Amino acid sequence: MDTYTLTLVVAIGTIWVSLTCGFVAMYLILSGEFRGASQPAGRPKKLSMGAKAQAGDIPTLANEGNTSWGVQVLFDTPSPGLNERLSVALASAGAVYEPSAKAFTVMGESSRNPIVVENAFPPEQLPSFTDDNSQYLIKGVTIKVNENSRSLSPSKLQLVRLVSLAKSLARLGGKVVDANRQPISKAGFKAVISGKAKV
Repeated sequence: MDTYTLTLVVAIGTIWVSLTCGFVAMYLILSGEFRGASQPAGRPKKLSMGAKAQAGDIPTLANEGNTSWGVQVLFDTPSPGLNERLSVALASAGAVYEPSAKAFTVMGESSRNPIVVENAFPPEQLPSFTDDNSQYLIKGVTIKVNENSRSLSPSKLQLVRLVSLAKSLARLGGKVVDANRQPISKAGFKAVISGKAKV
């Protein structure tokens, strides 16, 4: 190997290593990991005002037994007319009444974990809405995805459908709350959809 070839190979290798290191450094700086690593380990990271506000907006989706993820829609004024509108809204969402569970299910894309709509108050049973609707005044509904096994969690599509259904039912005259009965804000809905809600 002559000197000219050796110099050319070393120069190409040096350029390649420099570019690779530059890309890695740029990635660390842009992703924020570089700043986190340079901060001393003993000092906690300070939250900005926006981050503190966002931390308060993150809803809790899991119930007490961690067997399902969901939200509740609590209605302001239960009435037979509200029952009728609820029946129409559930039918337009593709919900099917399950007589054994006395609840509605929305299959959607995944039949493994359907979205379940049930009464938010004991005995947690909904009427079929085909009979007399004035007999049972619905004060609220729970919209949830049941956990079938430890590894299954709601997909993003299911969470989008859950939020969409909750918002459409809240338009009937109610508000959407989390498992702790705290109202969910717009930022909270975004946290649910992005999978950042507490479970």
